[in-house]
Amino acid sequence: MQSIKFFKNFLVAAREHRRVEEMILSRLDELLDEKYIRPPGPRLGMTRYAQKNFFSILFLSVYKALGIPRERRLLYGVINHCLRGLVTGTDNLLDNEYKEMLPLNLPDGAIRFKSVMHILLFDRFLCRVIGQMAEAGMLDSRQVYSVHAALFKAMVPIGAEEAQEEGGVREILSPTDIVNSVHMYKGGKLLCLAFVAPALLEQKRRDRLALAEQGIFSIGLALQIIDDLTDFYEDIRDFRHNYLVSVVQHEGTDEERSRLAGELARRSGQGPAIEDAFRSSVGLVMERAIGEALQGFDLLGRAGFPLDRHHALRLIRRLFKLRGVQQLLPFFPALEDIRQTLTPGGQGQSMEGRSMEGEWLRQPEAVRAGNG
Repeated sequence: MQSIKFFKNFLVAAREHRRVEEMILSRLDELLDEKYIRPPGPRLGMTRYAQKNFFSILFLSVYKALGIPRERRLLYGVINHCLRGLVTGTDNLLDNEYKEMLPLNLPDGAIRFKSVMHILLFDRFLCRVIGQMAEAGMLDSRQVYSVHAALFKAMVPIGAEEAQEEGGVREILSPTDIVNSVHMYKGGKLLCLAFVAPALLEQKRRDRLALAEQGIFSIGLALQIIDDLTDFYEDIRDFRHNYLVSVVQHEGTDEERSRLAGELARRSGQGPAIEDAFRSSVGLVMERAIGEALQGFDLLGRAGFPLDRHHALRLIRRLFKLRGVQQLLPFFPALEDIRQTLTPGGQGQSMEGRSMEGEWLRQPEAVRAGNG
């Protein structure tokens, strides 16, 4: 029954996210001359759309489960989409790639300029939606400043972590340090941006929002680890932090460490399948990541989000496919075999007998406060 309710809520949220995108695109011509706007492409089917926008839709679904009215959900959704646009434009510049969120009619090869335009346009959209919320009586002039300040304050540490890696890293941190000083920002706190504005403006739902934010933090952390499995060889080539590299170096078998030493010497950006070359460490990393994600869905459940552990595990399997690591599904543990998490307060700690409240209190103060 819970799974039916979850999928109904998720479908509603998917439709609401389409509306969020329409609200932004409908105002694009207020900022750009029409000659710079390309007609939108064909409308994606619901399955493909949900895959592309999974977390944006999940946030809206969580808001709905917490009882936030539709009008307010949509405006929070616009804020989230603007933040996503700012992050995407920035990532494009840092990674010399181009992922598009706005239909700009500019030369195909102008990926840097189009990324800069994404940042400029989404920043202006963000200002406009917060102003629209003030006009609707959702917040006063003092709160307008507070929301802007809180969002900026939350984004800076995430960007600062990226800055630490921009010139390359030479030290392989321990798995604990990777989680506590790197992935808590680029994974957990990045997704927690979706709760900055609601935490300020939804005081009646503050406790449940805090639980939901903790859950999303764990899910974001887990998904960053899954991305590390995908990016293993690229991260070695580019001198970036990677959780699997760390586990192999600090906890792997002698054979795995020897293979890693060879990859660190070559840094070619490619190599044998990780599930073959680093089988033991891949299994350990997957158990911890899946355990962390399950912990996140447990916390969402306590906040009122309808999904039990069995169906949460099925959803996590789906996320592995969405992240392009479906070849690792043979390593996917059964529910009863998952005994570890990423544990931001203590690497590899057993799930048995753990207190969620205690685990949260062991996290860094900035995370507990939700300042990110």
